[in-house]
Amino acid sequence: MKSSLKYCCVLLGFVLLVAGCGGEPEIPTGQVKGTVSYDGAPVTEGVISFYSSELGVGASADLTEEGLYSITDSLKTGTYAVTILPPPEAPPQDAIPVSTKKEYKNIPLKYRDPKKSELTVDISEGDNSFDVNMTN
Repeated sequence: MKSSLKYCCVLLGFVLLVAGCGGEPEIPTGQVKGTVSYDGAPVTEGVISFYSSELGVGASADLTEEGLYSITDSLKTGTYAVTILPPPEAPPQDAIPVSTKKEYKNIPLKYRDPKKSELTVDISEGDNSFDVNMTN
């Protein structure tokens, strides 16, 4: 009987020790969605990217034909730099590569560089909305 009591005490102590050592506190997270436009018209092709150098995390989403985006992956709360990029080019399908580099005048160059875009967003816990209306 003493052995069983001793075993229960050791087991209880272990459970309490593990429960008390939860590691790092969980950082609150949020999601973000919104629209991207250029001079009031939806940007129908491209990628919006969020990056926090302080947190070392980021996420991106493709734009829809209506200029909408949604980042459903949880982002740690904090401040993020925002960039808007043209869609990636598809690799050539033929043996002879043909350059069909499309210009995206509705995504000015300054919005493609996180140091020049001047776009930032503070992600808070839960759902966030962030609309971008680019201009020249």
